[in-house]
Amino acid sequence: MRAWIIALVLLAVLGLVLILVGGDVLIPIGIVLMGGAAVGAVSLAFFAVGRSEDRAREAESAARRPPDPDRPGDGRISARRPPRSRGDS
Repeated sequence: MRAWIIALVLLAVLGLVLILVGGDVLIPIGIVLMGGAAVGAVSLAFFAVGRSEDRAREAESAARRPPDPDRPGDGRISARRPPRSRGDS
């Protein structure tokens, strides 16, 4: 993840340098590079959020799994929830 952040920062800096240097060809190239860095940064942010949600879901499902019969439990009694009422009774 850090490598992607560094690459995006370098891409944005390169684009800024090309814009500041100027020229008929360099300014549009710099704008494209900075735009690409911005799109990459937003994509990386969404990727990080999605990855953290996946980790949270995995931890939640690991907590819900029934205990392994080969491993001793912690001694607590767990009750099953009654079935949900559908309102048709």
